[in-house]
Amino acid sequence: MAPNSARVHPNTEGRCAVQAQRFEIDETTASVVFSASSSVHPIRSVGSVSGWIRGAVRDDTFADDQALEGHLKVPLSGLSSGNPLIDRELKRRVDSGLHPAISAHIEETLRVDGNRATITGTIEFLAVSTLVEGEVVLLPGPRLVGTGEVDVRWWGLEPPRLLMLRVDPIVTVEIDALLIEQP
Repeated sequence: MAPNSARVHPNTEGRCAVQAQRFEIDETTASVVFSASSSVHPIRSVGSVSGWIRGAVRDDTFADDQALEGHLKVPLSGLSSGNPLIDRELKRRVDSGLHPAISAHIEETLRVDGNRATITGTIEFLAVSTLVEGEVVLLPGPRLVGTGEVDVRWWGLEPPRLLMLRVDPIVTVEIDALLIEQP
């Protein structure tokens, strides 16, 4: 089947319904960016993301009558800010040996509007699961992008404070993932 083509089946009313498809995230090109601000300078860590998404997609839009499903994983060992001091401190604070990844699971689709979907899901980090809401956008490719904000205190982390350095607990998370349709 050609990329981003849909499996179409007639429904009980004679109209064509789009069948849900499973897409793997292309780990070689997918990225996640965590951005925070501090009293000294912005902090930006980039890493990889893996996982899958399942949803009804046709012509780069979501079918509005079907829920999205999915699971994403971000290995903490791959996060890099470009600053070795920040990277070491992050790995120390989150104990990356004990908690090697951040996992996210889509729980519910609240609204679909063309190529945008509002979803809720759980993010598991440091053995704590937190329910969050966010928006994802489907772009040609197909590519899935999403942006949201989280508060690190939801997982029991206190932002670093050292002398004049103060880090804001609100972190912006951006995901950009090329999707590969699975048979």
